[in-house]
Amino acid sequence: MSGRIAVVINQIIIFAILMFVGYAGAKTDVITKDGLNALSKMIVKIILPALIFSIVADSGLTAKEFLISGKFSIGVICSYAALILSGMVLIKLCKLEGKSANVFLALMIFGNMGFMGIPLIQSIFKEPVAQVCISVYTIIDMALLWTLGVYLCSRHYDNLNSLSAVKNMVNPTTVALLIAFTIMFFKIPIPDLLMRTISGMGGTSKYLTLIYLGGTLAFIAVDKIIKKPSIFVLALVKMLFIPVSMYFLLGFFLPQTPRMILTLIVGLPSMTTVAMVATAYQSDDEYATEIIFKDRLILF
Repeated sequence: MSGRIAVVINQIIIFAILMFVGYAGAKTDVITKDGLNALSKMIVKIILPALIFSIVADSGLTAKEFLISGKFSIGVICSYAALILSGMVLIKLCKLEGKSANVFLALMIFGNMGFMGIPLIQSIFKEPVAQVCISVYTIIDMALLWTLGVYLCSRHYDNLNSLSAVKNMVNPTTVALLIAFTIMFFKIPIPDLLMRTISGMGGTSKYLTLIYLGGTLAFIAVDKIIKKPSIFVLALVKMLFIPVSMYFLLGFFLPQTPRMILTLIVGLPSMTTVAMVATAYQSDDEYATEIIFKDRLILF
């Protein structure tokens, strides 16, 4: 148990250090607001596509393993359905509208799998099935983030209609995801040097993302967060009520280890990437950053 707690604490400390670097950089004018916008675009358009490509293409998951993990995939779909429905209900209860409502729903749906979920799962579960669960969930998660997530963050971009927002789902990451799927399913070999280069680029994402978030906080009045009850409602439902409910539901058809893994994933704090996607598509990135900042304060 102490080892598991240490993993969480280490991730939180790294998170805090990187956010402080970004915050200090913005406060001392090393990082400007225009610089943050440029950094966000670079992460969304270059760094994250490289990360997603390397995760999927180099996952080692075969088409057969992906297809036979049907029960776990059903559990993942049920979890997303619960998160989406809960988010839609909370939007009505909190009387959120427009961009704030869209960002709220995106942050309810997507959890911080890469930075906290994967290290925590790998430290707790040593069984081979754990890696299969991570790979299956990551593939589904990335596919939804860069389609549904982009749609939510872009459907109010420059007052465009829904059809234009759907077109925004064709982006560098969805292209990288499609190519990676093809490589994975058909076992197409990739030169080691090329894969290491792409993985190296993708590996910088968590550092750049957290520096970006810290810099963004420098331009936000933190006291405003206390005046927004919806931020705390999201944390309570996403990190407590839904995981507990899903744990009992998943018990009807999943073995204990996949059940515990999926419950842990569902209860993860909101995904940091959503804030950058919101910035890239001129959605309510300030509200997104406030929610993510609050999640980390709760963990502290």
